[in-house]
Amino acid sequence: MKKITEINKEISLSVGVDKIIQEANKLSVQREKFEAEELARSNKALYAILSKVYELFNTAVKDGCIKETAREMRSLLKERGVKVQSNTPALTCFVRFVFNSDRKRAYNYASTLMAAVDADIKPENLAAFIEGSNGVEECKKAYKMKDETKQRVEAVAAASVDVMDILKTMPSAANITLPNASVDLSDGVDFAFIVARSVGNGKFELLRAVPKSTKAMQTAAVKELAKNLIEVAAKAQTETKEQKVKATTEKAVKSISAKSAAKMTLKELEAA
Repeated sequence: MKKITEINKEISLSVGVDKIIQEANKLSVQREKFEAEELARSNKALYAILSKVYELFNTAVKDGCIKETAREMRSLLKERGVKVQSNTPALTCFVRFVFNSDRKRAYNYASTLMAAVDADIKPENLAAFIEGSNGVEECKKAYKMKDETKQRVEAVAAASVDVMDILKTMPSAANITLPNASVDLSDGVDFAFIVARSVGNGKFELLRAVPKSTKAMQTAAVKELAKNLIEVAAKAQTETKEQKVKATTEKAVKSISAKSAAKMTLKELEAA
């Protein structure tokens, strides 16, 4: 049998979830009224609803029932015929529940709220934040750009570690001696830098050794090598994918049927 404390906890969670769902339903009704009467006139009503969605989300987190609330919202959305994937952010789930909107619109609104979360904006200051950012669309763009920039920075940082390992172990292309060359490896750097003049066809004229190598120089050089490593890997992945698509298409054309042709694009048929 369940302990009294466990039963009380379940009851408390259930009450918390019900309360938030009821408030979300009220917001949904308010949203319908806004769309019918105020959409063409002002964005203030939209910002007010988004502020309340944001506040409701924060309440669910604070009350410790965010998991159960998101699960219940997803279930209720399914009953409405709105599919929500398991990898959908909880905040987006709140937005879709209140706005009953398509994915694109929900993404725009949720991205605006995500931008507010990142900026530590309180619900009562959300409207001013959106207006100061020139609207929902600009908030979404800024958030998306920030997210993509963060991913790029993380990818370069990870690739930089690989580049350093490669440089420390790879065999040399050639051993050379430059007259009067003396290099000071300061800041604990591992590599010296040579100024070279490109003459084309992968050939270079080695001119001078840079007298002093610093951490900043090494970091900058490794960063550029890391970017190149990412680009080469991405290109190879794209080429492999294209080769697989071509092979699959050619195989499908050889044994073409109504069923297989129906799933092929015109581009795939042209390429075969």
